Amino acid sequence: MDNAVDIQKSADLFVTEVRALLPRYKEDDVLNTDQSGLELEVHSSRTLSHQGEKTTLSTVRSKNAATHSYTVQPMISLSGKVVGPVLLCLKEPTGRMSDNIKNNLFKANNVVITCSASGKLTTSLVEYWRDNVLIPSIACSSRTLLLSDSWTGQGDGKGIYEKVKGCKRMEIPPKTTAKIQPLDVFFNHEYKVIARRVYDRVILDDIDIQMAQRSNLIRLHSLIHNQISAPIFALMIRYAWYKSGYLDNHPGQFQTVTDVCFKFKQSHCDTSSCDSFSFIRCSYCSRILCFDHFFVEYHMH
Repeated sequence: MDNAVDIQKSADLFVTEVRALLPRYKEDDVLNTDQSGLELEVHSSRTLSHQGEKTTLSTVRSKNAATHSYTVQPMISLSGKVVGPVLLCLKEPTGRMSDNIKNNLFKANNVVITCSASGKLTTSLVEYWRDNVLIPSIACSSRTLLLSDSWTGQGDGKGIYEKVKGCKRMEIPPKTTAKIQPLDVFFNHEYKVIARRVYDRVILDDIDIQMAQRSNLIRLHSLIHNQISAPIFALMIRYAWYKSGYLDNHPGQFQTVTDVCFKFKQSHCDTSSCDSFSFIRCSYCSRILCFDHFFVEYHMH
């Protein structure tokens, strides 16, 4: 299906089918999940250059880390919530982690860790996500409507989801996710904002932290997941559903991650006796924090 008209018809039909089912479900129980690939070293696409300069150079700490990715898989609800922990699939050359590595990983209760040789999910890892993220997250729901894309690793979805009690999974048609998958349409971009800011700060200030290390990736996504789960982002998440066509009414004026976390005038950290430059404003407590007090000290709510 390559014709733009056919793709739009497919998208419209799917949205119509989903909207017909929505009255049967609570908004908390209508979910969307999606895989998103990230580079081990997220670098800014923006550079500064002198006028007329023929060659502009940029810096990364590891060329290998800037070209090798891993996968995150969040889940959101129609009610405007981030649901369950985020799945983090790391890239391991052998496709496995030794017990020694596992025992020394950073511990975060809002991140479920797995791995593969490519850093991408496989059918068995989708089943791992089902068992360790989806099922625990919907345990209190009598019925759940799950929207997910047509990625081939899920097969037809029946073998993976048919045994999930009370869960109806609907497959978003191929080539339509940019139009009608809420995570693709708006949320995933917002999720990556904090990651880019963290990597930029580490590089620009030459902070002695290797962001490509496993534990630092876990720490990073635990903090991002925590920040974007704040109630202040509920309208932003509902907007992703509205823009995808599943809600009639615009949720109203909302703030993005940049608005909440990075638009402030204060130059220094709020932490007592800390004179470091500010980095982020917490989406829960509104404290202005330096990089150390946010990332290194692991600022969680």
